[in-house]
Parts: sequence; structure tokens; C-alpha cells
Amino acid sequence: MIDQQLAEFSSLLIVITIVLYVLALIGFTADLAGTTARRSDARLAAREAKEAREPVGVAASGAIDSASVDTTGAHTGVGGTDAPVAGSGGQDPAADRGATGGVPAQGMSAQRFAFLIAGAGTALHLGGVILRAMATQRVPWTNMYEFAITSAALVMAAFLVFSIKRHDLRALGTFVVGPILLLLFIAQRFWIVPAAELTPSLQNSHWLVIHIGVAILATALSILGAVVAVMQLLQARHERALVEKVAAGEEHPEHWGRFGHVLDRLPSSSVLEGLSFRIHSVGFVCWTFTLIFGAIWARDAWGRYWNWDPKEVWTFVIWVIYAAYLHARATGGFRGSRAAWLALAGFVAVVFNYTIVNTVINGLHSYSGL
Repeated sequence: MIDQQLAEFSSLLIVITIVLYVLALIGFTADLAGTTARRSDARLAAREAKEAREPVGVAASGAIDSASVDTTGAHTGVGGTDAPVAGSGGQDPAADRGATGGVPAQGMSAQRFAFLIAGAGTALHLGGVILRAMATQRVPWTNMYEFAITSAALVMAAFLVFSIKRHDLRALGTFVVGPILLLLFIAQRFWIVPAAELTPSLQNSHWLVIHIGVAILATALSILGAVVAVMQLLQARHERALVEKVAAGEEHPEHWGRFGHVLDRLPSSSVLEGLSFRIHSVGFVCWTFTLIFGAIWARDAWGRYWNWDPKEVWTFVIWVIYAAYLHARATGGFRGSRAAWLALAGFVAVVFNYTIVNTVINGLHSYSGL
């Protein structure tokens, strides 16, 4: 028996969640924008101080340069410049100072506000998923809408857990909340369906809980891993550009303007690569069990383990790509950006499997509900 009122309340919680995520996105973005503005001011002040104090002779220029950097409190960057170190995780003293002459800003920061709002939104998000399950008296992942909201909730929960242990990862908030908002908007606009009973082929099977549950976890980890991989690629390019500018003799190297200042807040590309590898390692295990449990369920439902159904084939393609990524990453010569691109290829296969295969290609797994 479907409780439609409870299902409607679940949908309302998801809408409120979207509003809170929008506020969190604004907060995370404001934090990045405020930091980049302060760093730009610090760079400009350091440059003006140096030009004002630089003597005519060249002999004392090095000492004056060092004094100007120490006076402004700017972070000494690559090659001894006053630019923040790329990937320093936001540990720039000048970035955390207000307009009161170097006194740290008081009150709640934009990042902390955004983090708390994101936490409240995630709590409501999980509540909406649970209410959907209570309304339908089943697990809330039997169609594309339910799969999307459940996966998105797991992504946000994982991000919050990682950010509690590593505060520098909170700088990724804009790049995590943004895609989740996009996914929820698409789900609310195109994939939402009324709460309904299970199709006969899905009823009375414990494999629905096991197989689809693991698939949701695998998808959530793939989303989070893809976000980290993208930021790794951008950070690596940013770091290389700064090194090249320093080698060319630039004293105040900058790259990508304000967006480059945003990247200064993030962990280094090597740290992001390690995090991406750990996320994708766990995700690969989940994809492995998704295939195994799916084959067992297929044997119970259809009489054989493998039917060459489009969903089965593309899940296997995903597994192969991530297996290739992990194998290549484990070898000494295939790390960094090349490994990140391979991980993103796996995510593209995940998106194709979830969207095109579910909605366009007919098969035994046509349970999108649309």
C-alpha cells in the first residue's frame, strides 16, 4: 500500500534540500571568491612595496624582495616569489586576514557557514530518501528518480565525512555541491515519478536490496572520484604553468587569474591523485560485486547468469575501464594526468549506462519508470 501523503512530504524535503544546497554553493563560492580577492590584494601590496623600496643598484634587490615578502605576510611560493604555493591547501596567512591591518576576521566564515548548511541539507536529503522508502514500503531505488536522489545523498555524506577529517578538502565544496545540484535538478525535472508498487519481476527478491544497493554506492563513489580527478587535472596544469613562469624569470607568476587563486586553496595535484585513487579503489570493489550479484540475480530471475543485456554489457565495460585505471595507476609510468583521464573515461561510461541505456536502449533492465 502506497502512502501518497508521505511520498509527497518526501518530495518536499528534496525540494528544501535543493534550496539548502543552493545556499551552500553560494557560501562555498563566496569563500573562494573572498580568498582570491584577499590574495590578489596581498600580491599587489607586495609588488608595490617592492617597487617603492627597490634601490637603483641590483645588488640589494634580493634582500629588499625578501623583506617585502615578510612584511606583507604573503606566502612564499614557487621559486621564492610571493605567490601562494599551488595546492597549499589554503594555508596562506594573507588569505585569512581581514581589512583591519592583519587581524584575523572574527565570526563565522563563509566556508564554515556553507559546510553547516550542506550538513543540514544532507540530513534533510537522507530524510527524504528514508520517507520515500517508508511511503512505498520498499527500498528507494527502483527507478531513475529514486536511484538519483539516493546516489546524490551518498555523495554528499561521503564529502562531509572526508571534510571533517581533512578541512582543506572543504575547498572542494563548490565542485561537489554544484554537480549534485545539477543531478537533483534533472531528477526533479525529468525523472520524478509517483510512488508506486514494484513491477512483478522485482518483487520478493532480496537481490534488489543487495545488487542495486551496491550499484548505488558504486555510482556515488564514481561521481565523487570524477570530481576529484577533474580537480587533479586542473591543479596539475596550474602547477606546471607556475613552474614554467618562474623558470622564465617572472617574479610574481600567476595563472588563470582568479581561478588560479582558487586552485591555490586546494590540495596539491599529488594529494588529489592519492584521494582519487583511494575513492576509485573502493568504487571498483563495489562495481565488482555489482556484476557478481547481478549475475546471481539473473540466474534466479531469467535462468542464466549472463544474457548480453545492454545494462549488463555496459556495467562490464565500466568494470573493465576502472580495472584498467587501477592496473595502470599501480605501474610506475602511468600516473598523474594520464591516470586521471582514464578514471574520467570510466565515469563517462557510468553516465552513459545510467542515462542512455536506461532511457533509449530497450532491454531486460528497463526499470527507469519513465
